[in-house]
Amino acid sequence: MTDMTTQEAAVELQATMFDLLGRMAALERDVFRAIGADDPEFAATHRAVVDFAEFTLRPWHRAAEEALYPAAAPVVRAQLLVEGLLGEWQTVEQAYSRLSCVSTDRVRIAADISALRVLLVVMLGKCMDLLIPALADDGVELADAAEKLATAAAGQQA
Repeated sequence: MTDMTTQEAAVELQATMFDLLGRMAALERDVFRAIGADDPEFAATHRAVVDFAEFTLRPWHRAAEEALYPAAAPVVRAQLLVEGLLGEWQTVEQAYSRLSCVSTDRVRIAADISALRVLLVVMLGKCMDLLIPALADDGVELADAAEKLATAAAGQQA
């Protein structure tokens, strides 16, 4: 992957983020389908979202902090965007924290999961639509970041 062009790496980064959003939407849909199901089935769908946040989203964001966000340092127009994305991640963490708490209120759990998905749509949308194109336009090398973020999103150790 090291011989990947900047534009190919940008597309790879965006595809990884689209995949995360798609997986989150599918998990949210499963939770809504299970609202009226028995307790073990609903608990399993809730647990799947918590596991996705813990074992996929958090590692993905750590990889972004280590590989993608530092790449923006020399790109003046991306610096403030990265600061904002870091702040938005704190809101994602708060939503995750609420949803990972033990609760029997299915409506609240479903609302927290929907909130998490919306926050991810906003944050990842900014990455895909603003940050990655800005870095690619400036010729920032993105192959390493693309590889690390794809690995993290797949739930593998880099």
